[in-house]
Order: sequence, then structure tokens, then C-alpha cells
Amino acid sequence: MKVYQEVAAALLEHGVDTVFGLMGDANMLYLCDYIERTGRFVPVVHEGSAVGMADSWSRMTGRVGVASVTHGPAVSNTVTSLIEAVRSRSRVLLLTGETPPEPTHFQRLDLAAVAAMAGAGYEKVYKPTTLVRDLNRALQRVVAEDRPILLDLPIGLVRKEAGAQRPVARPLPRSAGLPTEEELDGALGLIAGARRPVVLAGRGAVASGAREELVALAGQLAAPLATTALAKDWFRDHPGSLGIFGNLSHSAATAAIAEADCVIAFGASLNSATSFHGELLGDKKIVQVDADPGAFGWFTRVDEAVPGDAKAVAAAMGDSLRAAGHSPPRGWLEKVQQRLREHRIADDFQDRTAAGTVDVRTAMSRLDEVLPGKRVLVSDIGRFVVGVWPYLHVAHPRDFVSMGGFGSIGLGLAGAVGAAVARPGDLTVAVIGDGGFMMNMAEFTTAVREKLPLLVVVLNDGAYGAEHYKLIHYGVDPDHSLNAWPELVPLAEAMGARGMTVRKPEDLDALKDVVTELDGPFLVDVKLDPHVNVMV
Repeated sequence: MKVYQEVAAALLEHGVDTVFGLMGDANMLYLCDYIERTGRFVPVVHEGSAVGMADSWSRMTGRVGVASVTHGPAVSNTVTSLIEAVRSRSRVLLLTGETPPEPTHFQRLDLAAVAAMAGAGYEKVYKPTTLVRDLNRALQRVVAEDRPILLDLPIGLVRKEAGAQRPVARPLPRSAGLPTEEELDGALGLIAGARRPVVLAGRGAVASGAREELVALAGQLAAPLATTALAKDWFRDHPGSLGIFGNLSHSAATAAIAEADCVIAFGASLNSATSFHGELLGDKKIVQVDADPGAFGWFTRVDEAVPGDAKAVAAAMGDSLRAAGHSPPRGWLEKVQQRLREHRIADDFQDRTAAGTVDVRTAMSRLDEVLPGKRVLVSDIGRFVVGVWPYLHVAHPRDFVSMGGFGSIGLGLAGAVGAAVARPGDLTVAVIGDGGFMMNMAEFTTAVREKLPLLVVVLNDGAYGAEHYKLIHYGVDPDHSLNAWPELVPLAEAMGARGMTVRKPEDLDALKDVVTELDGPFLVDVKLDPHVNVMV
């Protein structure tokens, strides 16, 4: 068997049933063999999209997402998406290969240096007979390190005889450890002394499946529950749910957070968005529970750091508090719950819908009502998220992907394609700014070709929105940030899809029927006023 055949066979034996990529000299032989062995290959328009799709696919499925590109500029094209996957701690394997061993080759590139610059790991196949061993190790590192690994299969090895190989070994997850008694006692002493604690869950808690344990712990502590943005809507049906903790909190949550004297954070980095640059946590005691000790104290100071799995630690804390007979007063929690019952999200903003344009918050609230509750939401990044994430909900945090770990606009469309491939039975909703959509518009054709049930909502203010606001702040003419885009619906139609333009909230009602028969992507061009700043 040739090396390229062994690659295809080993990938399938590892359970890799989908690969995103773009063919070239370094990878086309094993990709063709992979397809002929019944693997699904999703061809992309741009190599960066292959990594973005694999990233989102992995977040949706919990499995390793695989992307394959050829050498040289194909690899450099993946860098932004690779950094996004690294910052989001996504499990992605990037298969590529170095150029022929000729120092003057015009596509030569130091692959190990590219991986290191992006923050990814690097592995290399040095000889044909170690191919499976090296693939096993690369996949094991992806799972163990929760980050992308670039596997370098040099083009000079691809057509050689593979020889005898080690058997495929499926990667093993990290063990879910418990903290020492001393580490747990310090945190429990601080928690037991709190009068107004809040239990905060991040994406790490979601990954560990800790919802039941956190709800029980909050009940034991008479504490409301909150989430980070990436764990949004996890406790939405709970009477003590504050929703998102941080700069996207609604008014009732903000009041409770201001009154709290202790925050117990599980699997949450406590970054600047969650802590509002530390201001929300300044006068509170902080307990941080995380499986990664490197997370402690990185963004804000921590009073008690507890290493361990969120599910296991929450259960252990609850057991210890019950054994000690801890029974705090419930007056503050009841007051918070009363505020939550009385709160109406529309009271938190003034609707700025006008002739020909829609307030993004009103539009997303309407869309939330129109679309089926079971949906996947993929968001690009930009000013518009302030008007989207608190208003457009999901049934479970795993149904939400933000392509914003690196702060780069334009990755959302590829992420949405990857999510739609991962979840073919569900409606995938992509929410993207006009600038981000135009940046990678060509990838819309991938969704058309794959016939994906994908609703692409472009929030179109004809400007780079954040820059528009900042130019006003600096006293500079904000019109410098405006763009004269072509009308988007005709572009979607030219690519083989359908679409509609939205200029008033009730236009969105038509989507109720559209999504019931969606057999390919549908573009929704929502017209916004660039002068409406949802960030203030």
C-alpha cells in the first residue's frame, strides 16, 4: 500500500468521516483515495475556510475536525483561521506537507514556524513506516491539549510504499481529576461565608456536562446562576438565571451582579468581556474552578483557585456543604428572582427602527420568535454582536458558535458551513456583518453546492460599524468608514441561492415559511442605520 492510501485508510479507521479542504500537489492523492473509500470531502473556495469549517464542525460535534490543504501559500492562507481555532481551544487537525526538499523551491515555507506563530502544535511524518504512529500522536495531542495540531506529511513521502504500520490507536481524553482536600477546603470556607453568591458557568463547564451539579450547588447556596457569553442560554429556563454575566448583561442581571459579594466561576476564563475589564469583580471574592491551571488569575485576580473538572468539583462542593448542614438565608435570591420575573428585555433599549432600516435588537427579537427553537447559531464578530447574542437564543450552548476568538471579522460564514455539515438535520443560522460577509462571500457557493439548510443573516449598515462609532468618538468624519456594497440578494441569486431584503421588523415574518422548506442557503439582507450605536 502506498503512503497516500494508508493516510486515507487510517483517517477512516480513526472515525474521520468528514474532511474540509482544497486539493493541491501535497494532498490530492490521499484526498481522492479518501473519497473513493466513502469519506466525505467538503471542498472549499479558500484554504482558511477549510480550517474554519473544521473548527466549527468540531465545536458542534465534540470530535476532532480535520482540514487538509497543500503546501506553501495554502498553509499561509490558513493562518487567521488557525489562530482563531487555537484561541477557541478547538480540536482541529490540519493536514499539509512541506514542499520538495529543494532550498530554491518558490513555495517553500517553514511549517513548524507557522504552527508555532499561530500557537498550534506541530508533528511531522519523517518516514513512510511511521505514518500511522505519527497520525496517532497528532490526534492524541489534539485531544489532550485542546488545540490544533499541524501534521506535516512531506510531499516526497506521499507516493512511497508505506510498509508495516502500527495499528490505529484512538486518542484518549484527559482524566477528570478532583482537587486536593486543602484546595477544596479553602474555597468552601470562602463560599460558606458569602451572603450573596453567584454561580457562573463558562464553556468549560458546558464541556464537562456540569449543568445538573451547578443547579444543585446554586440551590444549596441560595445563589442565582449566570453564564459567560459562550455558555449563553444554558440556564435560561431556571427561575434564578441571570443570563449572560458581563458586558452583555441585561438590567436585572446587572443589578444582581452589583450586589453580589462572591462569584464562583466554573470553566470560565473571567476575561475582559465577562469581568468588564475587572470592574464587575473588583469588590467580590472570586473562586475559580478550571481543569487548566493556566487559566487561574490570567485576566483577573482570584481569591481561591481550584484545579479540577467542573462537574466533579461542583458535585464535591455540594456534598461537602450538605454534610456541613450549610443552609443560608434565601431572601436575596428571592428578591433577584422577583426582578427577573418582572424584567422585560425590550425595556433595556430604545427601539431605533426608522424608515427603511431596522434596529438590530428589535430585528433579532423578532427573528427569535419567528425561527424554530431548535437551531444552530453561528456568529461572526463585530459591533453587531451586542444586538444579537442577548436577543437571539439557542436551546443549548453547544448550539452556539462564535467565530471571534481572534477578533477577526469574516470567519463566520465558513464556521456556519462547518456547523451545517455537522448538524444536517437542524437549521443553521449565520449572523454576519456586511463587511465580514463581503470578505469571504465566495464561500457562500460552498453552501450552495452542498445544499446546506443555512440561513445567512447579513446585518448590513453599509459600514465597518465599530470604526464608524470610534471615528465619531475621535471627532473624525465617520463617513470614511462607509462602503458602497452591491445589493446582496442579487449576488446570492447569481450564486444559485435565494434571498430577501429586510427594511422593517415584520419583513422577517416571511422566514417562518422559508425555513420549513429550506434545501440550500437563503440570504437575509437586514438594512441597518450605521448611526445607531447599540454599544451605548
